[in-house]
Amino acid sequence: METPSPVPDEAQRSADAPHLRMTNIHKRFQGVQALDGVSLLVHGGEIHALLGGNGAGKSTLLNVLSGLVIPDSGTIELAGREVSIGHPREAQAFGISTIHQELSTVPDLTVLENIFLGREKALTGKGSVLLNRRQIARQIQDLAGEFGITRSELWRPVGEFGALKKRVIEIVKALAVPPKILILDEPTSGLEEHEKTLLFEHMRSLQRRGVALIWVTHHLDEVFGLADVVTVMRDGRTVARTKTAALTRRELAVQMFGGDATQLMESAETLAPSRRRAGDQLDRPRLRAVNLTRPGVLRDISFDVRRGEILGIGGLAGAGRTELVRALMGLDKLSSGRIEIDGRPRRIAHPKAAYKAGLAMVPEDRKQLGILPDFSVAENISVSELGPVTAAGVLRGRRERALADSYIRSLGIKTPSPAEPIRNLSGGNQQKAIIARCLNTKPSILIFDEPTQGIDIHAKAEVHRLIRDVVEKGTSVIVIASEFSELISLCDRVIVLNRGALVGEVRDIPHRVATEGYDAVKHAIIDKASRADR
Repeated sequence: METPSPVPDEAQRSADAPHLRMTNIHKRFQGVQALDGVSLLVHGGEIHALLGGNGAGKSTLLNVLSGLVIPDSGTIELAGREVSIGHPREAQAFGISTIHQELSTVPDLTVLENIFLGREKALTGKGSVLLNRRQIARQIQDLAGEFGITRSELWRPVGEFGALKKRVIEIVKALAVPPKILILDEPTSGLEEHEKTLLFEHMRSLQRRGVALIWVTHHLDEVFGLADVVTVMRDGRTVARTKTAALTRRELAVQMFGGDATQLMESAETLAPSRRRAGDQLDRPRLRAVNLTRPGVLRDISFDVRRGEILGIGGLAGAGRTELVRALMGLDKLSSGRIEIDGRPRRIAHPKAAYKAGLAMVPEDRKQLGILPDFSVAENISVSELGPVTAAGVLRGRRERALADSYIRSLGIKTPSPAEPIRNLSGGNQQKAIIARCLNTKPSILIFDEPTQGIDIHAKAEVHRLIRDVVEKGTSVIVIASEFSELISLCDRVIVLNRGALVGEVRDIPHRVATEGYDAVKHAIIDKASRADR
């Protein structure tokens, strides 16, 4: 007679159990089934990539795990024990730390205060009544320094920094208290290559310590060589869980997007823009900037943007790219210089004047500077120019819906209706709605600051197509992108900034890619971007 195996006690079960098991998770938002029976299994010491297109349900699932969203049903087990997570503080108490896709820093607090906000006890070992800020600063300054945050910057308000530095602050906050489970939702958005490398090194270090890492990324090339396991979601469901070593990049894309993945990847990875037609008048400046200067930020910058052209603005972090277009839009005041549009000098002291002059901008920070989260899709589109949707000063709902419907159809915005709150849309569709808002002003010059940050390859290809369509219809376009590959894939010409000064220009990019090769053009841009740092 076979002797029965002893029943393991709770400690043994916890030791053998995966760090995380989420089973049959459901969540519905206002008629939209965001999660439909999703399951996720993650072991300790595992880098687990959670992939899927925009709207697949990834962020909603991770919001459930981090205590930001309460599921309608399903179970969560941590180390074999079923738990309930009803608040972010409860998630932190369980050892769950999150680097969110959308920035969540508090602008009026210092960098140091943002890092220890809500983690006072974990960092000091006691309550928050008598916090010793200098002690905490000494404790984290080495980690902060690795990511380029200086000692003096720890004491400055976060609102003084751009989106890139805020992203780095989020990363340092998540790593300041070593977690048991680390959630990384698009953590590399906007980071420079050396910062990505540093983050990946920290991920591997945490992996060696037995931490379970759940990583969302739209950059499939990052997954291979770093992630151990991939779980793919589509339409709110789990469709596959596979070891990365058993997949090719194309097979992974097919899991994410279905049978049209090959076409999507080809359109998203095109290395050079379509050649301009012979009749295009690239020699006629639509915008001319002369000696733009803002002390400590911009130094005597002159450039032009031509009709029928996509002009790229490249440079490393802190080069002054976003600051330059903010000055063009009247968001920041220039101390000297002039702006001409179609040969006429224009004084642009505020965004309303920029709109009247024919300028519009899709901002970098979609959450804080782009969408109006409590407004509907229709309201987000029409708010830039209310004239077409009002009569005698009164907003006409039918006109507003008709305007929104026209952009929803032409830009392919996926939404249940124009009345849907924009916060319920995926990142890619929010981006399209912001583009629609800009197009509603009938601009002659449209600026895109990081147009595809945080969106999948499907949405990236669609946004690139929209940009090219806008140019074909006569609008001039300016594109800022941290990834040089995006500048090369979109732009006719790239000007390069470094420390607030224009340090170079790469012309005729389509021809140079065809004759010299993609790598040669990329290295030409990198060489100019880093010239002043040598």
